[in-house]
Amino acid sequence: MSKSDPARMAVCPTDDRHVAVLAFPYGTHAAPLLSLVRRAAAESPEVSFSFFSTKRSNASVFAGLDEEQLLNIRPYDIEDGLPEDFVPSGNPQDPVAYFVKAMPANYRTAMDEAVAKTGRQITCLVSDAFFWFCADMAEELHAKWIPLWTAGPHPLLAHISSHQIREKLGPDGGMYI
Repeated sequence: MSKSDPARMAVCPTDDRHVAVLAFPYGTHAAPLLSLVRRAAAESPEVSFSFFSTKRSNASVFAGLDEEQLLNIRPYDIEDGLPEDFVPSGNPQDPVAYFVKAMPANYRTAMDEAVAKTGRQITCLVSDAFFWFCADMAEELHAKWIPLWTAGPHPLLAHISSHQIREKLGPDGGMYI
């Protein structure tokens, strides 16, 4: 099926697609996720992508990218959960613990902001696989959920390319090849 195929459009009109990307802001999770999203956004310029991570993480992964490179991707800063008087103890797990306590409310708040700014309801969630709450969020939003492990992005790439895979292998998935 091509991108302009009417059957594809019937599922979700192109101009209504809004993908929410929920990144884990610690370690190297956000950077490879943004790299995948940039590729998907370049292939689907009619789709709106909202990238959610903390202010510090977004500043790092979006550093040096201009609007032309971002195309249809908008970063949104979520709360990191740190108290205003937080003083680093030297234990790198402390900020992560605060962040986990702030989930999923911090994502919900920023997602509501993205919906208001874009005028598009979220139709798909892409997240780190260990964001257990995204399954429930996707169900509440009547959206698809694509969980992935950033060390293995194959599920997302397979999902993005599913129509091409069916074209190549046929409706039975190449069972008889």
